[in-house]
Amino acid sequence: MQWNQIKTLFIICFLVLDVYLLYQYFNKQKEDDLSVQDRPDSTIEEQLARENIKVGDLPDQEYKESFIRVRQHALSESESKQLKDLPNQQSIAIDGKFILSIFDKPIALPKGVKNDEIDNIIGNNIIHPDEYEFWTWDKKLNVLVFFQKKMDRPVYFNQNGMILVFLNDKNEITSYTQTMLAKPDDTNNEAEKLIKPVKAVETLYKSNQLSSGSEIKRADLVFYTRVPLRNGVQVFVPTWKLAVNDKDGSKNFFVNAIEGYVIQSDETLFMKNTIEEDIDRIEKTEFDGKLKERLLQTLKERLELINRGEKS
Repeated sequence: MQWNQIKTLFIICFLVLDVYLLYQYFNKQKEDDLSVQDRPDSTIEEQLARENIKVGDLPDQEYKESFIRVRQHALSESESKQLKDLPNQQSIAIDGKFILSIFDKPIALPKGVKNDEIDNIIGNNIIHPDEYEFWTWDKKLNVLVFFQKKMDRPVYFNQNGMILVFLNDKNEITSYTQTMLAKPDDTNNEAEKLIKPVKAVETLYKSNQLSSGSEIKRADLVFYTRVPLRNGVQVFVPTWKLAVNDKDGSKNFFVNAIEGYVIQSDETLFMKNTIEEDIDRIEKTEFDGKLKERLLQTLKERLELINRGEKS
């Protein structure tokens, strides 16, 4: 009888203890919730600092820009003559819009050549050189990539406004393809307020694009293809290009400066699609000779390199 009383007393004591601990837990949880509500959210600068993400000097002024609409450019008679008069090369313009050219004598690139030197070398051998800006040297494909500029800003990853310059295994320029964009259509698009670069950085951070220890080197306002229309007009949107260094090297990210979202870009896929379309375009054109044969061979070799890389 006495043991049953002791056992009951223990049970009651444990129940009281459980109730007390449960009360303490909920009380502490309530205090924590109130503390979070009372504390203002940390700024993006504070969040980046906690992740050891460094940000260089970014533009802080207000920008107002609008979309631009652009068609593909067809060469005029004077431009066609200018193309034919370029020295040391054989050229043709398919439908007046797609330039193919092969150099009679390859042009050697100096060892350790810098970007501005590449600009100058190519600029001396193409029409409208001031409209293009060097983007990258794709070492895997051994191709120099240039994008055309509109309103003094490069238009990134657009097949209708770019130059592909092909090199041999001696880093000599052997040939190139060139497309051109026309002047922007005369439209009355209302200028819209752009997000600031720091907001573009925040967008990257919140979408988990920035790793701890990264450094945002600079932000440049450029154009990016937003949507191609059926009538051949393409719409380009003002975009922040953010140059970022991290443990894997240098990268570029693009953030729509009007709508504020990260633009996903795949350079390898872009190059593959561009080369495939160039091959198809050349094969469907009724002209023969070394120019067609050699350009097709060059393009197919690059396409094979891309396909091999995808399989490995």
